[in-house]
Amino acid sequence: MKVEKINDELINAYFSPFYFKKIDINNKLELVEVIKDLIKKIETRYKIYLSGFYKIKVYPSKKLGVFINIIKIDDNEFSNTTDFRIVIYPNEKFFLETDYYELFSNVPIRYYDNKFYIDSEDIESIDTITDMVNIIYGNDVKEILTNAIIIN
Repeated sequence: MKVEKINDELINAYFSPFYFKKIDINNKLELVEVIKDLIKKIETRYKIYLSGFYKIKVYPSKKLGVFINIIKIDDNEFSNTTDFRIVIYPNEKFFLETDYYELFSNVPIRYYDNKFYIDSEDIESIDTITDMVNIIYGNDVKEILTNAIIIN
């Protein structure tokens, strides 16, 4: 588990596939229940108190794990309670961002904004290279797909 509190309105979290090995992450009901439990763990472990109305964006990947964005929408009507709207994005692409494109052979490599990007689906396993890549998802992937050039 990796949690990054950007500010009072945004928290990003990453959970390895280990947290989801007992469930089918394509089953939305199961995934939502696990996400609710993980949010409680975030509050406890990182001493983050959530109150208000939040949109939870969930980006699942069997290979990479689950990425979530906890976005505070409103706190006026929810001063003593917490409510979530959980949205799952099941078919999102994940890119690996790196400076070391030579690590990858026989896969399309995209170049954008002085970085190299590889579609995670083109890589069998990222276990050995996790220290050399950042995982990109959501709107950032759409920007890369729109603006990057394929160099390999």
